[in-house]
Amino acid sequence: MVSGVVFMFWNVENFFDPYDDKTKNDDDFTAMGRNAWSNRRFEVKCNSIAKTILSVEGEFGRYPAIVGLAEVENDYVLRKLTQDTPLYKLNYGFIHRESPDARGIDVALLYRKEIFTPITVESLKVELPNGNPTRDILYVKGVFRGRDSVHIFVNHWPSKRGGEEETQQRREAAEVTLKRKLSTLDTDAVIIVMGDFNQSDPIEDSPLVQHNVTMDGTIKFQGVWEQIDYFYTSKNLAPKVFFSPFRPNFLIEDDQAYLGKKPFRTYNGPKYNGGVSDHLPIILSVK
Repeated sequence: MVSGVVFMFWNVENFFDPYDDKTKNDDDFTAMGRNAWSNRRFEVKCNSIAKTILSVEGEFGRYPAIVGLAEVENDYVLRKLTQDTPLYKLNYGFIHRESPDARGIDVALLYRKEIFTPITVESLKVELPNGNPTRDILYVKGVFRGRDSVHIFVNHWPSKRGGEEETQQRREAAEVTLKRKLSTLDTDAVIIVMGDFNQSDPIEDSPLVQHNVTMDGTIKFQGVWEQIDYFYTSKNLAPKVFFSPFRPNFLIEDDQAYLGKKPFRTYNGPKYNGGVSDHLPIILSVK
């Protein structure tokens, strides 16, 4: 059974490189695009993400062995993150597969090579009712320290853009895709599902256990905190885990419009803000 391991998930919001990719709708995040996304701004974001991952050790006692990420563009940004920032000291490998999302934002997995060894990697295609492309679900089976097998799923389900009810079928399609793969696993398998599900209580009627927070959520929309980022685990792992959002001061700022605090974003509308993401990370610590 997995023990003494910290898992992290974070939607890092538009983690693009500054170069134009003709196969993707990434024009806003180029030097000549609407956001004037320069190499300097990209490097600031890389280092801020690295700082956040490294800061986990100070609060939870260990660096994350596994980090699930959402909204990453490609291998290049992951290579820069893991090799050209202070994160290189922890020797993270990464797993990423290109998905058909029109903007080119995918999910990915970072893993500490001396702790986790991937065995199987699969991109689970989500077939939407309207036929539009969306993010794949990343499935990775691997072992911790050569002995503890675990099945990991990284999700970023379709958003509510266009209306919550109008887009509900899209998230249901992602749920069906996830459950289809879960149904193929042994009943005693150790499973960790993480992601930005773009809704509360996203996985219904499943043997998984949801790990939630009782305070503010991970994203703030029109002055209201929401919880849409979750960890789920198999029941055999649930008694051993502690779940928490991760809220270091450098990831939040004053909310001038609605008072209180909010996540420190890279952009506020078209204005460069210098922050990292509109989401806060979440942590799952296994005893």
